[in-house]
Amino acid sequence: MTTVVRIDPTLCRGHAICALYFADGIELDRWGFGRVVEPTPRTRRALRRAVRAAAACPNGAVTVIEMAERVPVAGDHPAGAGGW
Repeated sequence: MTTVVRIDPTLCRGHAICALYFADGIELDRWGFGRVVEPTPRTRRALRRAVRAAAACPNGAVTVIEMAERVPVAGDHPAGAGGW
């Protein structure tokens, strides 16, 4: 499983709380809106900070998502199978 941090720019209102909690992975642009610079927290501590940032966002713009590894689906070609 891979954990990914995202910010929905349509929900962000520039409160900057996310950058206080997860300074390692989120920076602010010149208007104060958050931007993810480290989408995958590398340590447990960073993951905890990312989750706190998501919980503290008053607009729900910050999300922490656990993504499963990509599973092949019908129509996918294995790597190196000749092809297109």
